[in-house]
Amino acid sequence: MSPKGALVLLVLAASLGACGDAHTPPAVTLHAIGVTTRNLFDASSATPENDGVPAHPGRSLPTEIWYPAAQGPGAPAADGTANRDAPLDPSGAPYPLVLFVHGSTSFRTQSTFLTTALAAAGYVVAAADFPLTAAATPGGPSDLHFDDQVGDLSFIADQLAAAALDPADPLHRAVGGDGYVVVGHSTGGTVALLAAYAPDMHDRRVRGAVALAPCACFLDPPFFATRSVPLVIMAGTDDLLVPYANNGVRAYELASPPEVLALLVGGTHLGFTDFDLPDTIFPAEPTTSESDIAIAVRRYGTGMPCNITPPPVTDPPLGAAGQHSRTVALARAFLEKVFHADGRALAAIEAANDPALMIRHR
Repeated sequence: MSPKGALVLLVLAASLGACGDAHTPPAVTLHAIGVTTRNLFDASSATPENDGVPAHPGRSLPTEIWYPAAQGPGAPAADGTANRDAPLDPSGAPYPLVLFVHGSTSFRTQSTFLTTALAAAGYVVAAADFPLTAAATPGGPSDLHFDDQVGDLSFIADQLAAAALDPADPLHRAVGGDGYVVVGHSTGGTVALLAAYAPDMHDRRVRGAVALAPCACFLDPPFFATRSVPLVIMAGTDDLLVPYANNGVRAYELASPPEVLALLVGGTHLGFTDFDLPDTIFPAEPTTSESDIAIAVRRYGTGMPCNITPPPVTDPPLGAAGQHSRTVALARAFLEKVFHADGRALAAIEAANDPALMIRHR
């Protein structure tokens, strides 16, 4: 989330194309879910000074990793529950890699409704507490250096690739070397866009991006001209913190195909998290050209479109369950297309004419 402190209360509380039968989605084989935590540390990149806390070498990245777990005697069923340090299911390994990026003033487990669902569908999903946007940041969370997280994503991908090559590692063979998709929410959604498009720092291994309510009003046309990357942007029409019209919709209009824009009618900003809280609990104002997040990436645009705040929309509330189920379905469908060249699930979602989804694609 771009406004500093916007998620503090969370701490307290075609187109992409279709193949085969375009209207028949593929069957989803659900796995049991394992989860493990690794305290990764990048000694090659520094953490900047932050509100009186001195800069220091290295970046600490406590990372949660969800993955398909083996089923056998005593193993849990695929019921959506993540099981600590369960053995990896070797039958489908290696699995595609997805990296999740939390919002500002938040944490790596903010959206487990999504990370666990993707692991159950056959993906390895890793999410870190990022410097300096994590809620527990010494000196308080800040967006002023949020773009450093693109390098963090590359480092995490490298670490998981190394683990996959180590026969002694429990994550041996967990992931392959065919790139990864970045999924991010709010400020994390912006990081997903940077990792995919930023002219001076994008990672060519990024095969696609899923941006959930991304702060993007400060990204001007040249930013998106570097490369064409499969992209899905999701946003709620009742989002009071990152208005969709000059953020998600604008990014969709500036990026190149293949891309999908999915507006969740009645969806909110916090509806993309595990917390069923209304956006109105925050006094934060939407991003302006002088917000920390806009200043951090001034090289990509003036931020002037941020200063034209669209009026809020008052669609009937979609509710957390409705927003979660549609987010999971769209994310899974996108990953099926990117990693398995199967666009049937995306086509089926569009053909369903769900009144809670307004979909555009090219």
